[in-house]
Amino acid sequence: MSFRSSRRELVTAIGVAGCGGLAGCLSSIPGPNVDDGDGSGTDRTLKLGVMQPISGDLGSVGEPIRDAALLPIEQVDGEIDLEIDYEVVDTETSPTAGVQKAAQLVDAGYPMVNGPAASDVTLQATQQVLIPYRAVSCSPGATSPTITALNDAGLVFRTALSDSLQAVVLAEQAATDLGHETAATLYMNSDYGWQLSQSFTQAFRTAHDGTVSAQVPLNEGKDSYAAEIEEAMADDPGLLIVVGYPDTGAQLFTDLGDDLDDVDVLVTDGLRDGNLHEDVERPIDGIRGTAPLVGGPGEEFFTELYGDTYDAEPGIFTAHAYDSTAVLLLANAYAGQNDGTAIRNAMQTVTNEPGEVIEPDSLADGLELAAAGENVEYRGASSQLSFDENGDVMDATFEYWEFDRDADGGIAELDRVST
Repeated sequence: MSFRSSRRELVTAIGVAGCGGLAGCLSSIPGPNVDDGDGSGTDRTLKLGVMQPISGDLGSVGEPIRDAALLPIEQVDGEIDLEIDYEVVDTETSPTAGVQKAAQLVDAGYPMVNGPAASDVTLQATQQVLIPYRAVSCSPGATSPTITALNDAGLVFRTALSDSLQAVVLAEQAATDLGHETAATLYMNSDYGWQLSQSFTQAFRTAHDGTVSAQVPLNEGKDSYAAEIEEAMADDPGLLIVVGYPDTGAQLFTDLGDDLDDVDVLVTDGLRDGNLHEDVERPIDGIRGTAPLVGGPGEEFFTELYGDTYDAEPGIFTAHAYDSTAVLLLANAYAGQNDGTAIRNAMQTVTNEPGEVIEPDSLADGLELAAAGENVEYRGASSQLSFDENGDVMDATFEYWEFDRDADGGIAELDRVST
């Protein structure tokens, strides 16, 4: 058997000079092409776009997520007859760049996309480009509850868990583990931040009779968040909930300074980055957080494969990125054509009974079976990977963790919580 991979990694922006502005780009996009001959069997090409934040506020975690998204392709190299043509673009953790790069991929004929990762980028790229041009997307990191309700013609999937579930866990830890009755939130001024702040506030109030004294937005890229911290601390809450990304979090924790000795801080998945120890001017050991937990049947195999391939430990959303690529490739193989609608229709087929159970360690076999028209049932590294009618995964387990410079990767797991 042979494997022929075509890799084109694009990290430059389209820009005005390259496309005469975004409106002109979108108006000229013809949509994904079906170009696979008879549209069946193993003698064809699977086309995959990868949209991840290699730079910007999520750049430090975006590169490992991108690597994990490419890992299934590396894994089946030399094991299958199918050709895989893929292209990587950098969303820059920016909705504007995300829309531009989505247009770039659709214009190049890619009918399916691993990503984007950030919720705001996902919302804009899907609504402005991917949905109108019938391209399937499967995000490993977009967690906003807004995504569940998108009018998406069934084209938007995600292997990441919705923040409506994380908010329940966050409120539980705030009230029961940390013992607080009052809190304030500092959140990224984005849909991701706002929705998670709102969901936490509701869960904290209704389930624990807690009080949220302030919800304060954080605009990305500021040199100081002193004013926002002062607003959040005005009523002396016992707890600060911080919803953000590493670059913003590093500045915020630096600005908090000695106040970190007087108030508990609880953060969310976007700040689960052990490198923050090096980026904050004072120790952050003991700051706790929540994040979706990897717990699929293929977790051990994925962890070993990732370490052997990249000489690094998997990070946040890396297993989810692996699964996003795996299920997209299986759906494309089963669909027999590079057509978004056909791939969409196959996403449920390749993740549900009946079919040959396929896990990450048997992905190559699964692709060949799917390409031959056989039913397969993929079970992933991040979860069992069963999608509901909204394209959301239904398995919900979260990690309760804390920053610990002495722990592997700067992060120590405290507990595992199911909703």
